[in-house]
Amino acid sequence: MKQRALMLLCLAALSWPAAAAPQDTGAVTTDEAQWTQALGLPPLAPTRQVVTALPQVQAARAGMDGALAREQGLQAGVHEWTLRLAGNQRSETGGTNYVESEVALERSIRWGGKARTDRALGEAGVSAARSGYADTWHEAVRSLLQGWYDWQRARSAARVQAQQSALAQEQLDIAARRVRAGDVPRIDELMAQAERDRMQAQQQQTLGQEAVLLAELQKRFPGLDLGEQVSAATATTPQMLQLADEAPQWVQRILDDNHEIELAEAEVGLARLKSERAGQDRSADPLLGVRAARERGGAENIVGAYVSIPLTGSFRASEQRVALAELAAAEQRLLQTRQRVEAAAQGVVLRATHALATWQRLAAVEQAMARVAQMGMKAYSLGEMTLTEALQSRRGALEAALAAEAARWDALETVARLLVDAHRLWAAEEAGH
Repeated sequence: MKQRALMLLCLAALSWPAAAAPQDTGAVTTDEAQWTQALGLPPLAPTRQVVTALPQVQAARAGMDGALAREQGLQAGVHEWTLRLAGNQRSETGGTNYVESEVALERSIRWGGKARTDRALGEAGVSAARSGYADTWHEAVRSLLQGWYDWQRARSAARVQAQQSALAQEQLDIAARRVRAGDVPRIDELMAQAERDRMQAQQQQTLGQEAVLLAELQKRFPGLDLGEQVSAATATTPQMLQLADEAPQWVQRILDDNHEIELAEAEVGLARLKSERAGQDRSADPLLGVRAARERGGAENIVGAYVSIPLTGSFRASEQRVALAELAAAEQRLLQTRQRVEAAAQGVVLRATHALATWQRLAAVEQAMARVAQMGMKAYSLGEMTLTEALQSRRGALEAALAAEAARWDALETVARLLVDAHRLWAAEEAGH
C-alpha cells in the first residue's frame, strides 16, 4: 500500500499542468517533500539553508544589495552641490585696504531626459542582479544534485558488491565442502577463494571512492543532511517516474521561466540603456550657480547667478560608440544563450526519458541474471555444473546488478534535474530572501 501511494503521488506530480508551477518558491511545498522521498534526495528545508549559505549564493545576494544601492544613487544623480568660499584683500595705492569675500553655491543638472534614463538604468540593474542571483542559485542546486547522486552511485555499488561478496563466500563454502567430500579437485576451492577475494577488493575500491565523494560533498556543501534517504528511493520504480506530458511541453516549461535567458535579456536591456545614456551625454550637463560677494569692505554688495556649459569633444562620441558595440555584443550573447538553453532543455528531457527506459530494461536483466546465478550455485552444489560456469554466471549477475543500480541513480538524477530546471523542485526565491 505504501509503494502504491508513493506511485500515485509521483504520477500526480509529474502530470501537473504548466500553469500550476508555483511563483513564490521560497516555501517548501508538499509536492516537493514527496519528490525528495521518491528521488532519494536530502530534506528540502535544511538543504535550502545549505544552498543559501554557499559563498557563491551569498556573493550573488551581495550583488543584489549593491544593485539596490546603485539604483538609489542613480535616482539621486551623480551631481552634487558645491559650496565655494573666497576671501580677497584689496589694496589701493596710497589708499585704503579692503577685505572682500564671496560665497557661491552651484550644481550641475541633468537635462535631455538623463534623469529618466538613469532611473531606468537603476531598475534594470536590480532586475539583472535578481536574475543573476536566481541563476547562481540554480547552478548551485545543479552542482549539489551531481555531487549527491555521484555519492549515491558509489554507495549503491558498494552495497551490491557487499552482497555479491557474501554470495561469493557461500560459493567458496560449497566448493570447500565438495573438496573435502572428494567430489571436486582442490583447484575449485582455490578458484572460489580467488573470486571471493576479487570481489572483496572491488568492494574496497568502491568504498574508497565513496569516501572521497562523501568528503568532497561535505566540503562543498557544509551542513548538508546526510541522513539515510536511500530507503525511500529503493521503493521507487521506473513506472512511477514516467513523464505524464510530452517532451516539448517539458522543454517549453524550462524555457518559459529560465534565469539564464532572463539574465541575458536583462543585460541587453542594461546595454541598450547605457548606449542611450551615452548618446545623451554627448550634450554636456550645464552647471548652475548663485553667488554673493562683498567688495570694498562692504561698500559694494553683489548678488548674481551664472551658468557654465562644457564644450564637448570627440571623447563623448567615442564613448557612445563603445556603448553601441557593447549592446551589439550583449544581443549576440542573448541569442547564444537562448540556443544553448534550448539545446540543454531538450537534452535533459530526452535523457530523463531514455534513462527511465534504460533503468526499466536493466532492472529486468538484473532479476534474470540473479536467478541464473542462483540456479548456477545450486547446480554446482549438486555437481550439475562446473565451478567455472557457476562463477561466470555469478560475474554476470554482479555486472547486471551494478548496471541496474547505476541506471537507477542515473534515472533519478535526470528526473531531479528536469524538475529543478522546470522550477518544480528547489527553485530560487524570487526576491533573494
